[in-house]
Amino acid sequence: MKRNALLMAGMLLIFYVDAFLVGAPLQLLLIYVLIGGVVLAGFLEHADHGESKAIQHTTPLLSALAALVVMTLSRNWSVAVVVSAALVGSAGGLLEAWGRGRWPGLGAALYCGAFAGMTSELVLGHPAGVILSGALAGLVLELMHNSWSGIGGKLGCIAFLGVLGSCGLATALGLIGFGAKPHHYSSSERILAMVVVLVAPQITHHLSYRWNLGAVLGSALPSLLAGLLLSPPLAGLWLGASFAGMTAPSRLVLHPRLELMAIGAFFGLFSLGFEPTLAGIGGDLGATAAVSVFAVLGLRRYYPRGLRKRPDSLNASTTAATPYDTNVIACPAVPVS
Repeated sequence: MKRNALLMAGMLLIFYVDAFLVGAPLQLLLIYVLIGGVVLAGFLEHADHGESKAIQHTTPLLSALAALVVMTLSRNWSVAVVVSAALVGSAGGLLEAWGRGRWPGLGAALYCGAFAGMTSELVLGHPAGVILSGALAGLVLELMHNSWSGIGGKLGCIAFLGVLGSCGLATALGLIGFGAKPHHYSSSERILAMVVVLVAPQITHHLSYRWNLGAVLGSALPSLLAGLLLSPPLAGLWLGASFAGMTAPSRLVLHPRLELMAIGAFFGLFSLGFEPTLAGIGGDLGATAAVSVFAVLGLRRYYPRGLRKRPDSLNASTTAATPYDTNVIACPAVPVS
């Protein structure tokens, strides 16, 4: 359990430093350092870790397969990478739902592997590196099965960790790429971007928990539509912001609309200031979403006391005070991205 905590804390630290601190102008650097303190507060309070379970060997295989499918669709068939990942996630979520309990965790395993498969060819050019990333992500997903329950961005963070492992091996072998260049948003794109990051979490959360689709389908289905209708940069923002909406109601206040908007706003701020030294790593959207979630949860200590969390009676898994909570309880327990 302690190893899991150190592993994920180290991963988030590496991501945060590389994505937001290295090379940032002094003013932005100070802002990101201050926000980092809030993220740390949220992480320490909400990044809980349960006991590890016996590893199911099918999960790494499924995640590796998903990474291979997304890589093939995007690199060989020129399908937009967001559409590719959303297709795999939708297929996994639908198969799990149709299986009626026979394939628990199938959607999460495929969606997690799909994020690893989004890794740019400029980072891991050889297909074996991407497949290994998916397998490593699936392995970590099994280790983290009872950790970070209900935190949006979990699957993406795990995928990011898997890709980091492959990148380390590729670096040792001299096969690592130079990295992709982050997209620089125009003024008009920035306005649309903020609309996207505020709307996507709301829709995802509504579909996931009020409509009881589950977190994977609640994120993947609208992201598939966004990938078909929006430009690639904006579609990527929708996909990443949807991970914030996968956060479980038990982690949020009773009426979470404003809290979800705050998480989306943080995601937009982080995304527009995203300047990693090695861009193009799969899972970076999920890691950004998780940082945004922890930032808002860290700010909760400054809320009025009555708004800080859901009442304990509504957090209990055996209590259903409203139809909304009944849907949440009935929803399959799936690790969220």
